[in-house]
Amino acid sequence: MNAKTALCMALLDRRVLNVSNCHREVGLTNIAREIPRMVEDEFHVEVSRTPRSGKNRYGSPTSYVDYRLNHTEHNKEGIALMRQYVQENQEPGMKPKRPVGRPKTVIPESTTKPLTLF
Repeated sequence: MNAKTALCMALLDRRVLNVSNCHREVGLTNIAREIPRMVEDEFHVEVSRTPRSGKNRYGSPTSYVDYRLNHTEHNKEGIALMRQYVQENQEPGMKPKRPVGRPKTVIPESTTKPLTLF
């Protein structure tokens, strides 16, 4: 399966994609460039963009965009083309793995005893 197929599958599954989860789930690092190039221009559909803002773990302001495929009458023909493309390019019997969270890092326990002062 290629990245375009994975991107189409994610949008057809009504998932909301942004920079972070698109990199993990689809493998694309620049979703802002790839959504128009791979989806909107190719299949003539409209993908909605919802700007988001917040703060990172250090308190600095951040902003990103959520992308979602609009399942409307306007996109009906394009969605049918996307489904056809996915069927033609998906490997038989294979479903993409959807990662759940980040893998945990295991820190081995220390073998030394703690210092006692008294």
